[in-house]
Amino acid sequence: MIAALCYEFRMQVRRPVLWVVYGLTLAALIATFGESYTMLDLGRGGGHDPKAAMVTSATITMTLLPIVYGCMLADRLVRDRRLGVAAILDATPSGRTGRLIGKYLGTCAATATPFAVAYFGRAVVWVIMEGRPAALGWSALMFLLGIVPGLLFLGALSVAGPLLMPPLLFRVLFAGYWVWGNLIPATMMPTLSHTVFAADSDYVPYGLLRLRMPDGMSTTGPWPGASLNLLRPVATPSVALLWIGLMVALAAAVLSLARLHTALTES
Repeated sequence: MIAALCYEFRMQVRRPVLWVVYGLTLAALIATFGESYTMLDLGRGGGHDPKAAMVTSATITMTLLPIVYGCMLADRLVRDRRLGVAAILDATPSGRTGRLIGKYLGTCAATATPFAVAYFGRAVVWVIMEGRPAALGWSALMFLLGIVPGLLFLGALSVAGPLLMPPLLFRVLFAGYWVWGNLIPATMMPTLSHTVFAADSDYVPYGLLRLRMPDGMSTTGPWPGASLNLLRPVATPSVALLWIGLMVALAAAVLSLARLHTALTES
């Protein structure tokens, strides 16, 4: 597992296309949000408060970069079959489960590296401009608790999904899923957006980090007139921990199904 993790990480992080696509998407993100990205204020708190600013930075970063993250992972697991080396790897002492976990962790860590560079780079710029180094601590907490769990689930989905369909088709469907399940307002149509099953969630900042909007409201909890409000509890520390646990559990479930699928199709 460790050998597969290290190899997959080095191979993925050195791909020029990974950094180019992330860079272009980040440029489009900055151009789209403009002053909101510059000031780190979306009207939900931000500006000169380090905690709110880092949450706002995470919110903006999670708008488009997860699509790049998922699409860049879509060909990693099926690559061994395409290159015809799966049988050779099976002849080595390493087991399929260990290789799967190593490939998953290595490729996800490598693909998330430009993501982390973009997020923490913005935090460093904010600290230099505002002179408040506490933002580095808040950015680390937000990344670890509010971003990584979602990336774990999205990584498992992106690694396993192309086992059932061509990678190109999966990328199209993944982009559609991200917009539908995470970005569309809950009142527009039935969606997983703003539920405990959404990979992009406000439960950590409002539940664990205790962030509050200027008017005392948050984007968590039931939306008036929206469906699936049962899955939108008000943010509390326990609900935030529930969301983290769900993301990890969903990632484990998807990887288990991928391992079962591999065992059935290659046996």
